[in-house]
Amino acid sequence: MPEVKSRLLQSILKEQKRRAVKDRAVYEELGVPQQTYSTWKAGVIPRPRQFPAIAAFLGVSEDDVADMAREAAETSPSITPITVARTYGKISDRKAGKFKFEPINDGRKRIPEGRYAIVIDTKVMEPVFHVGVKAWLDPSRWPALRDDVLAHSGGFAWIGRFEGMSNGAVQLGRYDGSQLEVKNVEAVHVIVLSERVVTA
Repeated sequence: MPEVKSRLLQSILKEQKRRAVKDRAVYEELGVPQQTYSTWKAGVIPRPRQFPAIAAFLGVSEDDVADMAREAAETSPSITPITVARTYGKISDRKAGKFKFEPINDGRKRIPEGRYAIVIDTKVMEPVFHVGVKAWLDPSRWPALRDDVLAHSGGFAWIGRFEGMSNGAVQLGRYDGSQLEVKNVEAVHVIVLSERVVTA
């Protein structure tokens, strides 16, 4: 949890304590998944569509919840959903820049749906992405030409610069000038943020 809790988070936690209930009772009453409630506790600000349920839970007006959310956004701009994203995928072929994605939550789905992070353990994207840096991806953003992306297919994903898409195949470029085509693509996720390595 963040060191400084917003007034909104403090209110939710105080009400939970007053009722003497566990997290599950709270997130079920609020109608949100457990992961969403956990991100709120980590400092993520709830979305406006969740304000009515929060207002009912706290016994206050939706306007009060909106004011507290606005206040939280103004006082803690460094806390964003992307920074608490879970890390997925492991490198399976360094030379090809290929990641393996295990089934998520004991299911068969291998493609993360929300924002997530990867650790880049390949040199194929140097000098932009160095080995060991973390990069965050946003599945909701449609890739534009030359965006750095992961192209998912069959439980694997390849990293590269988005060069185009046709007939279910994605063309990727690499910073060393090489090209790669990924066939039967199920998803293309854009890298929206990454760590930088400072070299001496």
